[in-house]
Amino acid sequence: MANRAIWDVRKRHVWLSTPAKGKTMKLRARKRCGLQAAIERKAPQADAAATPAEQASN
Repeated sequence: MANRAIWDVRKRHVWLSTPAKGKTMKLRARKRCGLQAAIERKAPQADAAATPAEQASN
């Protein structure tokens, strides 16, 4: 018999169904590799969305 832990089948499937968390990076490291610029490009532009509404009310 193998000397290893036997997991419950249900727990194993729950563990496999949850997505893995991404690696935590500091802001400086994200900027160095260009990841922060990509995050800013993909983020919804709150300023651009608020500006037309403010102009319409004036």
